[in-house]
Amino acid sequence: MVEILVVDDNLQLRDTLRTILNKRPGFCVTGEAADGIAASQLAQTLRPTVVLMDVGMARMDGVEATRRIRALLPDTVVIGMSCHNSREVEGALRAVGANAFLPKELVPEKIFDVIAQHLPHDQILQ
Repeated sequence: MVEILVVDDNLQLRDTLRTILNKRPGFCVTGEAADGIAASQLAQTLRPTVVLMDVGMARMDGVEATRRIRALLPDTVVIGMSCHNSREVEGALRAVGANAFLPKELVPEKIFDVIAQHLPHDQILQ
């Protein structure tokens, strides 16, 4: 089972992602967070397979949260998301250990492909 932590300050986007991800066999959203502080705490507790991480959030942004999560859980796949599709945003995320970056408008159609690229094939089929 691919267990996913969805991190975004937009409740509607979290709801949409939860619906999309939970419909796919073998995928399960096990937690949600609205900011980086909650994301870091939940990741440590839940130990998800994948974290979908928004960049721009209050209290702690996605770059710092990604840095903390990767330090604690080096095998967890972190996929950054942002409505700002820029090299600077992607570069900042990758510099702290994000495995991938997706502009938010592409997340619904590309998320399964990106997850599949970063997990062992047998893990996706379980």
